[in-house]
Amino acid sequence: MLRIGMIGSDSSHADRFAEILNRPDHPSYQADADARIVAIWGAEVERTAQVAQAHAITEIVTTPAALLGQVDAVLCVSRHGGLHRVQVQPFLEAGVPTFVDKPLALTSDDARAMLALARESGAPFTSFSTIRFSADTRRFVEMAKGLGGIRNGIYSGPATRRNPYGGLLFYAIHSIELMLLVQGPGVTWVQAVEAEAVDAGGNGAVTALCAWPDGATATLHYTVDAQYSFAITALGRGGTHHATLDINDCYRAGMRQILACLRGGDSPVSPVEMLEAVQIGAAIEQSLVRAERVVLTA
Repeated sequence: MLRIGMIGSDSSHADRFAEILNRPDHPSYQADADARIVAIWGAEVERTAQVAQAHAITEIVTTPAALLGQVDAVLCVSRHGGLHRVQVQPFLEAGVPTFVDKPLALTSDDARAMLALARESGAPFTSFSTIRFSADTRRFVEMAKGLGGIRNGIYSGPATRRNPYGGLLFYAIHSIELMLLVQGPGVTWVQAVEAEAVDAGGNGAVTALCAWPDGATATLHYTVDAQYSFAITALGRGGTHHATLDINDCYRAGMRQILACLRGGDSPVSPVEMLEAVQIGAAIEQSLVRAERVVLTA
């Protein structure tokens, strides 16, 4: 059995992943996973105890590094992407298989550092939004392949700039990953605007235009006060396709990918794509601050 340590308890993903691996009584339980979360660390003592009790996690540790030597792999599910590098660095240096929940990081420097550590130590490593593995998403990707080359994509989902979890990329990462999954990496520039505030936090809807060297574009629409949903429209040379995604299966589908990687398989997302998703998120924020187009750098 693969013994897993969980880093972070503040996210609802801590519950979702623990249900899959630790709860035979839960509908999401994967009986064939042969893996279990055996220990957890979280910054919030009360919340960590709640997660541990609810999902039969037998040990709570006082620091992330205390998991070293006790587990075979780690899941880092802390909400704030700016904390991920520090939290997983000891594990990557030790060659421990590691999954970092979305977003991998908030800066390209942190993303590059984690990818480099994994490469140097040989630690199996991956990071992604599980939405990319839902059956509905996979169907959309297959349909998009028959559109004769996508010239414009439209990706809609929720996100706010002003939150305690690192800003826009905390949730914007979902739609960025969908964009790169459907249209591929290689975005050269980003330009973004924010509409008038519609909530008490001062958040307005954000729209970002992304462009590729061949003239293809994509528009990311981030909603604040619309219904929670993720939608994609792909416009190709030979047709169009639209879908509002049913993502109810994303955690189970994503966990299968996570476990395969932690057991030594290849990451289902390339390092290039992991890094570019973070770069695009940072570029959106820079564009909003500077009110201008931001060119992505290598």
